[in-house]
Amino acid sequence: MKVMKFGGSSLANFECLQQVAHLVTRSASVPALLVLSAPGGMTDTLVDLAERAQKGDDYQSQWMAFVSRSLELKQQVEAAYGEIKNWPDFKKLEQNLSGVSLLGVCPDPIRAYVISFGERISVSLMQALLGEFNPTYLEATACVVSRGGYLDAEASVSLSTERFAEEMAKLPSHIYIMPGFTASNEAGELTTLGRNGSDYSAAIAAACVKAQVCQIWTDVDGVYSADPRYITKATKIDSLSYKEAMELSYFGAKVLHPKTILPCAKAGVPCEIKNTHNPDAPGSLISDVSQADEPVKALSSLQDLAMLTVSGPGMKGKVGMAARVFSALAQDNVSIVLITQSSCEFSISFCVHQADLELALDALQNAFELEYQAGLIEPVQVKRDLAIVTLVGDNMKAHRGLAAKFFASLAQAQVNIVAIAQDSTESSISAVIDGSLCNDAVKVCHENFFTHIPSIDVFLLGCGLVGAELIKQLEKQQQWLEKRNIKLNLYGVANSRQLLLDENGIDLNNWSGVLAESQQSFELATVEKFVKANHLINPVIVDCSSSSELADQYVSFLAAGFHVVAANKKANTASQAYYQQLMDTSLKNNRKFLYETNVGAGLPVLDNLKLLFSAGDELLSFNGVLSGSLSYIFGALEDGLSLSEATLQAKKNGFTEPDPRDDLSGTDVARKLLIIARESGLKLELSNIEVESVLPQGFAEGASIDEFMAQLPSLDEAFGQRVNEARDEGKVLRYVGSIVNGHCKVGIEAVGAEHALNDIRDGENALAILSQYYQPRPFVIRGYGAGSQVTAAGVFSDILKIVSR
Repeated sequence: MKVMKFGGSSLANFECLQQVAHLVTRSASVPALLVLSAPGGMTDTLVDLAERAQKGDDYQSQWMAFVSRSLELKQQVEAAYGEIKNWPDFKKLEQNLSGVSLLGVCPDPIRAYVISFGERISVSLMQALLGEFNPTYLEATACVVSRGGYLDAEASVSLSTERFAEEMAKLPSHIYIMPGFTASNEAGELTTLGRNGSDYSAAIAAACVKAQVCQIWTDVDGVYSADPRYITKATKIDSLSYKEAMELSYFGAKVLHPKTILPCAKAGVPCEIKNTHNPDAPGSLISDVSQADEPVKALSSLQDLAMLTVSGPGMKGKVGMAARVFSALAQDNVSIVLITQSSCEFSISFCVHQADLELALDALQNAFELEYQAGLIEPVQVKRDLAIVTLVGDNMKAHRGLAAKFFASLAQAQVNIVAIAQDSTESSISAVIDGSLCNDAVKVCHENFFTHIPSIDVFLLGCGLVGAELIKQLEKQQQWLEKRNIKLNLYGVANSRQLLLDENGIDLNNWSGVLAESQQSFELATVEKFVKANHLINPVIVDCSSSSELADQYVSFLAAGFHVVAANKKANTASQAYYQQLMDTSLKNNRKFLYETNVGAGLPVLDNLKLLFSAGDELLSFNGVLSGSLSYIFGALEDGLSLSEATLQAKKNGFTEPDPRDDLSGTDVARKLLIIARESGLKLELSNIEVESVLPQGFAEGASIDEFMAQLPSLDEAFGQRVNEARDEGKVLRYVGSIVNGHCKVGIEAVGAEHALNDIRDGENALAILSQYYQPRPFVIRGYGAGSQVTAAGVFSDILKIVSR
């Protein structure tokens, strides 16, 4: 015989009832015991009716809706399958509710009768649908014996086994139907087995009749690696051990009732989770063997918890104090979810369901009143709105580093751990965390342990040449990212006036027009709210602007949990104090601050410098061509163009800033040199760098760009003379940044053929690094260091470092 339990979602309407009948019919060759829940949502309605009646509220509209729904199901079934027998007594139910309303009290026996009424409706409907098999109705109160109260009773397998044998012997049948959720105490009074207790009923029945299998039919294909309602990438688990299933159900897996697994485990009855609406799916099998080899089987979470901490000098070394704490709670029926104790025995902390918090506090107050008065026990500390995230897997004990990876994942999600616990068999690890961050924590942990597809959630600030090119590259590289199991979404784009946010990810082909219609501008608080609302776990702000206002907010970005990728050099060249604050905030908040394109665009300059210095190398001297625009201009001078002609050509080819004075002033090169100096350990300000401008001091000051370009030829003759003088010496002019003995300088130098920078031109950058490790010949990095494409590629590379392992 097999036990088939069908949940409320499987019995919600006439079509669902027919599907259940079809499933029973197609497996009718095997004797079956059906255990039925109430039609979906009906128990909630009955609970609401009892509550309203007890409070004296008007419940007639709810009552009429309940009766109407029930009669509609009855009429649909009778129209297709004939008269229904054993239809439950609605008049008695109405009388009970009326009595509760008059008295203003709903005794537990009456409440149990009211809230279990829906299961009797399901049984009577299903008897009619399976009329061809002449199914036998088994009264649960005659078969399942319970102990411990009317509303959350525990079933006795030994006593219930005798009752099942007696009842089934009196009523031999091929198919039995029994209402779930209900039982009776030893006095024969109706009891219930706790909300969603029909699974428990089925497990008890399976254990009592020694079933071949206990099938739990629900609305999902089986047990998943995480709750599929929140984790879209959750995968179905083919097999679990009883231990794994019990841990998952205990710590919040919705598809399993916490009491279900133990009766099946003790009786050795396999339990199968199946989908009523997708019956051919394999489902999940729970048995004494877990067939998979992976260390972590699933991830579960339990929310709406509170943590209580009992502490004080009277706890230390006192035998029996822990027993008194837990006995006090047990006497008041408070369930303890998790326990942890300090190593010095000064305190005991434990989690309870938040609904039981006041009951728990009263129980402790009564149990330790004398100790409180004597100062031996301190007032109970309470932390509310907590959650528990748990990793489950029988094979975890055979793999090292899982706990470290778990806690690192929580840190990645910006989650602080309140408490931790591990079971003695090492098949589960639990962390107590802030309940508001539970979904974020589960999402990160699931990515790291199961899907192995890290996500990067990008917000782009500045969509000029580099920003627009970056979006093109993001669109172009989607397949490349997918092959490497990286999920990169652009959720926000902002210019100096407008901000576009899209919870589904911005259309990379049509962002510009939509942004132009936006009515909001960028504010950190707005983006923070968006990140929290959409549970984004790896947000990164990418600054492709040249805005000082945005650069001044980088510390706030990092403190708010964003990684920062900056093509903008303003932050790293602000004051030394701000630079140090950026580094400290990045480290403190475990957020990455990446700025490779600040020097050399797409060239790997800063990464190489960091690798050298982290290996103990020391900078002796540095020389470099750090400006693609000045590299181009000075190369053109070598070819015979005048300064004005070379500058105009560079501007037309997109090498210079919109205003070429920004390049020719040398300030941009000075900023890059300052960044290199700071990376090498020098503590300098921008004002400490000696700057020789290509332009005479005050030249075309206040003039427009066009006016400046018109005045520039006046410098051609004098500048041409410098070019010729260098040529006569066998040298060429280059605009060089240098660091020698801690002194930083940028300016025009004449370099000979033997110099590392002699042939650097046409937009190329080159950096010659003389260090303790690289001497007497320098370590040279060379390549194109200007242009929107290479800069965007460098930014893209920095973004990918967010998920580097």
